[in-house]
Amino acid sequence: MPCDSMQLNRFIAERRTRRSILTLLACGYVLFGLPMSASAMLRCEADDDSISYVTSRISGQKCVRVNLRWNRTSPPGAAELSRSDDAAASATSSARSRPAAPVRREVRTQIYAYVENGIRHFSSRRPVGLDAGISVIALHYIETCNFCVPDEQIDVGSLALDMRAYRQEIETAASASGVDSALVRAVIQAESAYRANAISRAGAQGLMQLMPATALRFGVSDPFDAAQNIRGGVRYLSWLLRRFGGDLDLALAGYNSGEAAVDRYSGIPPYDETRTYVSRVKALAERYRRGQ
Repeated sequence: MPCDSMQLNRFIAERRTRRSILTLLACGYVLFGLPMSASAMLRCEADDDSISYVTSRISGQKCVRVNLRWNRTSPPGAAELSRSDDAAASATSSARSRPAAPVRREVRTQIYAYVENGIRHFSSRRPVGLDAGISVIALHYIETCNFCVPDEQIDVGSLALDMRAYRQEIETAASASGVDSALVRAVIQAESAYRANAISRAGAQGLMQLMPATALRFGVSDPFDAAQNIRGGVRYLSWLLRRFGGDLDLALAGYNSGEAAVDRYSGIPPYDETRTYVSRVKALAERYRRGQ
């Protein structure tokens, strides 16, 4: 789903779903950007009862602050991954180590979704006097992908592996697209650390951190649905591998920086982030192949 100011400023509440509100918030990050330390989003309500979550006030609408604060935290270790929302997630095969994990700046918050008088609302506060039909949407923002900071020391050889989380989804998608399942796991760990509700500051979404346009391109209607996100991400990997003649380095570079950048430089772009990403993902994929 493309990001534009109309999508942000005219959010018609009764037509939106869980996917759309998360996409909307991600688009807000793309268009406006957020401070590095503390972030304040605004919940704006228009005369037609539409609701927007933005970082700048909308003229003529009633706006209240929704405060978000970055927390410094590490991706979950193997034991945490085994307790993820996906029932398939379980203990890692690598019990010997705890990850020399990157420390990430993250935002965790929640939004209450409910219908009142036929209008769907999204609010940072639980509605008073309404006991039924309230859904809590957990939002998890990451500053960048798990492996995308080149000057950060990450010991890929010591990272805890998770061989079982989302097993069925990964095996099904990998088999259908002819992609190595070990590579898929490495990309998921590199991108989101197995967090299905992850959103980056750039707007990438879900387990494999698909940008909205990429998700749409590969048939993903809900990027926060694990099966859909994995299927779309694997299709994209398969497409990149075919496009670059099976060259894994170029495919991973395209996944990180876009295939246009690979074409522009006739190889891996000279970006520290991309070169580091390719190296780390390849090393992690090899560990997943060995199962250790």
